[in-house]
Amino acid sequence: MLLGHSDALAPNMEDEVQIAPAENPEVTERMVIITGPPEAQFKAQGRIFGKLKEENFFTAKEEVKLETHIKVPSTAAGRVIGKGGKTVNELQNLTSAEVIVPRDQTPDENDEVFVKISGHFFASQTAQRKIREIIQQVKQQEQKHQQQGVPVPPAHPTK
Repeated sequence: MLLGHSDALAPNMEDEVQIAPAENPEVTERMVIITGPPEAQFKAQGRIFGKLKEENFFTAKEEVKLETHIKVPSTAAGRVIGKGGKTVNELQNLTSAEVIVPRDQTPDENDEVFVKISGHFFASQTAQRKIREIIQQVKQQEQKHQQQGVPVPPAHPTK
């Protein structure tokens, strides 16, 4: 399949698409790294999905699986999981996508962790949007607490 130049997949300059080289000639999957604002990322995913469909990589009855790794502030990771895993289970039931938040993950230099989402294309995009909503809620709550001079409550669920 020819996806074309990454510029053709990310013409808006607000997102960036990098296509990793194939690990060896027998590998049929390749990693695509999309960076930029969430909406730009969703559009780039849609363009890639459209190109796969256009090139007949799957039939109308088949679903293309999309595995996405999104960065989440470590302060929001607990909210994505929810108490006793409630929120992540609800997300999975609502979207039919698998959502994995590794509990033993060390945050990166930006205090972020990766959340893995896997499922058919539209399920994965829906789960990504729901997680972005949770992140926004956490950020708004943190800002509200900072403005009021109240300590920010821990985001990690209690057992």
